[in-house]
Amino acid sequence: MELTTINEIRELRDEIRESIKSLNLNEYKSLEYGKENEYNFRGLVGGIEALLTDISTLTQYPSKFVKVSTYTERINIKNYLTTINTYIESPNNYITDFEALKILLRNYNVRYFSERQLEFEKEIEEVRKVKLQLQQILVEVKEVNTSINEKKESIDNKLESSNEKLSEIETELEKITERKNELIEESETLETINTDLKTIKESASENLDEITTSLTESKGNEKLITSFANKVQDREKKLDELEQNTKTNNEKLAEYETERKSILEQASQLIESSKKALNYTTAEGISASFQKQYKDSNNWKILGSWILGAVICLLGTIALGIWILKTNDDSIGIVIGRISLLPLPITGAIFCANQFTKQKNIIEDYAYKMVLSKAIVGFSEQLKKNGKQGNEEYVHYIKTALVEIHKDPLRKREKTKPTETKETNIKDLIEVAERIIKLTKIE
Repeated sequence: MELTTINEIRELRDEIRESIKSLNLNEYKSLEYGKENEYNFRGLVGGIEALLTDISTLTQYPSKFVKVSTYTERINIKNYLTTINTYIESPNNYITDFEALKILLRNYNVRYFSERQLEFEKEIEEVRKVKLQLQQILVEVKEVNTSINEKKESIDNKLESSNEKLSEIETELEKITERKNELIEESETLETINTDLKTIKESASENLDEITTSLTESKGNEKLITSFANKVQDREKKLDELEQNTKTNNEKLAEYETERKSILEQASQLIESSKKALNYTTAEGISASFQKQYKDSNNWKILGSWILGAVICLLGTIALGIWILKTNDDSIGIVIGRISLLPLPITGAIFCANQFTKQKNIIEDYAYKMVLSKAIVGFSEQLKKNGKQGNEEYVHYIKTALVEIHKDPLRKREKTKPTETKETNIKDLIEVAERIIKLTKIE
């Protein structure tokens, strides 16, 4: 039979267990409770769970529970559980009820019931399952931690490399800015010179006006002519000096113009070298073109069509042969006519095989040239920086690569000499690449 008090006790037991699952025990680990501070929060929760296990044993067997308890005792258990459930996070409010519940359940000797032993074994089994889950979670957490550390190290390395490149770019920008400021100062100097020349020109115009006035006055006074002539001579000397100064200024202007052009050429060279240092667009374009041609030619439909054509021609040859052998006509003309048809499918099969071979050669040639053009982008700058002064290695590398790139994909391929030349070129490229790798390691 099911009693109301027993059902209510069960419900309160389940509610308390759910509340315990949501508790964060670390928040209360430093707190103590009880009149003698004999409890900590974790110990209280463990004690409550042990009492709930005893209550589960009693409620699992209602008839036995009724025999060993009274209605008043069951009501007291219910009230104690209600208080614990209400103040589960405030132990000071239910310490008294907790201890009273301990005394009350102790009188029943529940822990000596055989049923209690079964309930205890179930609890132990649940604890083992939880332990295995926690061990698995711990292994996964360690793996995640290891992965995070590896990724962090990789990110730190990339960040350090990015910072180094950023520092190099900032240094180049500072140099360019300094050069720009120098050019601005020189331009201002040229403007000052132009202003001086305009002033000289205005002064010369004023002098010319004065000469005209003097000539007009000389017509009215012969005595002043000689004096005026002398003044004119003096003015002419000054004009000669002005002319000489003007020539000197023009020469200086020409020098400044030459210097300005030289500076602009240097700036253009700096810009061009910066572009080359940042990107080899031409070589990359060639590489992309070869890659596109390689993808277009490496089409299974094209290769398969030639193989299919060769197979069809061979099957046609076999069919004609069977047809000739099975004919019952003894006419020699007819037999010869049929035999003369055999070379046609054989010729078709040979043509398809040759076309298949050419297509394979084209695919291999584009793949080889694509690798060479990509290698130009990767190795050219290293050869310039780490090679000899005369750049002999760089020139030899570029010439060798270009010779291979310019070869016709459909050229005739001999089995001896061309193979040796190709192997020699490949060996040269390998030697240059090995030197670059050694120089890079030394740095």
